Amino acid sequence: MKVLHICMAVTAGSLGISSPDSLEAAYQRSYKKIVSFLYANPACKVSFSFFGPTFSWLAKKHPECVTLLKELLHRKQIELLGGGYYNPPFPLLLPMDRNGQIELYTAALSGAIGKRPRGMTVYGSVWDGGIVPGLHNSGMEYVLLDSSLVAPEKRTGEPLLVTEQGKSVVVFPVSREGLPHDNSVSAADYLASLKAAALSSSAKTAAPATDVPVLTLMCDVESFAARCEDGWMSGLLGALQSDADGGIALTTPQEYRKLHAAVRPAYIAAGVRSDIAQWGLVPYTPQERAAGYPVTMYDFLETYPRNHALYDRMLYISTLIANYHGDKVRKKSAREKLWQAQTGEAFVCNPQGIFATNAIRQNAYRALTEAEKILREGLDTFTECVTSYDYDADGNDEYVCQMQSFDACISRRGASITELDVMHNTGNYADNLKRIEKFDRVSDTYERGLFVDHLFTPEEYRAYKKGAPTGSGIFSRVVFAQAKFDRRRHEIRLTGTDEFGALRQPVTLRKNYSINSNGFTVQYILRNESPLALRAQLVVESNFAQTDFSRADCNGYTVAVISGGEKDDLDATAKPGSRNDVSYLQITDRANDVSFVYEPNENASVTGMPLFFRRPGADGTVRVAGTTFVAALCWNVDLAAGGEMEKTIVFTIITPKKRKGRKRHDIA
Repeated sequence: MKVLHICMAVTAGSLGISSPDSLEAAYQRSYKKIVSFLYANPACKVSFSFFGPTFSWLAKKHPECVTLLKELLHRKQIELLGGGYYNPPFPLLLPMDRNGQIELYTAALSGAIGKRPRGMTVYGSVWDGGIVPGLHNSGMEYVLLDSSLVAPEKRTGEPLLVTEQGKSVVVFPVSREGLPHDNSVSAADYLASLKAAALSSSAKTAAPATDVPVLTLMCDVESFAARCEDGWMSGLLGALQSDADGGIALTTPQEYRKLHAAVRPAYIAAGVRSDIAQWGLVPYTPQERAAGYPVTMYDFLETYPRNHALYDRMLYISTLIANYHGDKVRKKSAREKLWQAQTGEAFVCNPQGIFATNAIRQNAYRALTEAEKILREGLDTFTECVTSYDYDADGNDEYVCQMQSFDACISRRGASITELDVMHNTGNYADNLKRIEKFDRVSDTYERGLFVDHLFTPEEYRAYKKGAPTGSGIFSRVVFAQAKFDRRRHEIRLTGTDEFGALRQPVTLRKNYSINSNGFTVQYILRNESPLALRAQLVVESNFAQTDFSRADCNGYTVAVISGGEKDDLDATAKPGSRNDVSYLQITDRANDVSFVYEPNENASVTGMPLFFRRPGADGTVRVAGTTFVAALCWNVDLAAGGEMEKTIVFTIITPKKRKGRKRHDIA
């Protein structure tokens, strides 16, 4: 075997919502040590893959680091790999956003370093052959992709050529074994294991495309810095220099491609790297797909509804921007906000199965809202509209409300509001998790949105007020039928039918939405279709997503009511609280100073409570990972056979700007 070429790719993952202090700590802990080591050891060659915002921060705050990187590039000692600026999952993006993200990062690198990247990495190796033309058109000649996506017979120590629609890129299969976790393994033994692996790979094919094998190793910034600091990397360089037969050489993908152009054509199916893919089938539980088919990004969206909801919103805003024909500068600004929301951390977990926190998702929703605001401000007049189409790709049409103060999506499943984005620079108030028995000891049977309706027996209602899952899903899981949709008047009429209680009494709920600039008027008409009297509790539940992220278990909502004609504060900060005879309910998001007001036409009982969601952490320990605040209005139902009852709720969203002219609403 001739010389085995080793490409060491050092990758820096995004740091979630990073503060300047956390970036500075990461620089001092890792980046500074790595660059200093490389500068002092010219024989060490590596490739760097930065998170776009991290590189921009380095260029601004530590220009001396960028100066050293330029010197290392001039020595041909390092290569800076490109990619999407915000590390997006490329298959989920429209082509213009894929190309835009790549070009944004390319411009950042070339502006600071003076050289365009020729290769790139892909977040989580989230792959689909359909992205090949976009990569090619963006000037990317090769991509580093996890070897678990490559068929075993193709892992032969040679680059692969992937072609789609006449465009092609070269794939360097990457081993995640990287460097040893500590210095207990000697450099000589490590090199011997690499040689053995290369021999094994080359033996798998009788006719390799090249007799100069290459092994690409991926390691994270922290691990590489640790091996530089503890002397292991110095030992590796010494072992390479003393290698009698010179059988191993360090290189970079760019250098290797210049010297050895031979590649093997191959097809790589859509998928995700295996250590991440195992989390894509069962929520928060590692699972192998028995049939052997690869796990794709779309499996993640099906398994994790909150990921899917963010994707729906992202795709909606991306489409708005694509169809905007106003000021080009404004369109560019809106698109850059959109790109901020496309970070892969908001859609895919890390290898330990740690998913996007509430803060990461809400930060993405906020960026999407800001993008839409930029577009709106460029219009001569903004026209409110309510449209109907399959917004979330579930096979049923939803109702998308684009109003002055908010955007909302009303689903026919439960006839509830599944998305509520307030234009006051906030996230999605309907971005709620569900309890899972494995972690929370109980499971929710419906999606938690706003205006979710239940019909309970008295016993079920008592359990519900304590936060226990209860009831048989009336009407929270029913798919309502459209009775009328008036696009011009912004009115939606939906009808749901189900059976209640042990006697299976048929009941019908007609639910009418009238949408206005600052909220909704929701009318309920409940009819007893059975020949027997119906006695129950009608509960209208709204779930407000966490917005205060000072602690994982923080509940940032306050509640004020008018009960029995008297103003009162309802203490439901840490445990359930209730009031009867309520004519006015105001829920205030303290973090964003936004209030939500409920004014029922008939006094109701009110229950408020925080729900805490537990999820496994990186160490496997289950802990509180987020909260939702639940507010529910309840009325007694006592209907004779064929009888009906009607309730109406006026729901108003109050943002700080509107408070000045609407003092009558602010009772808190």
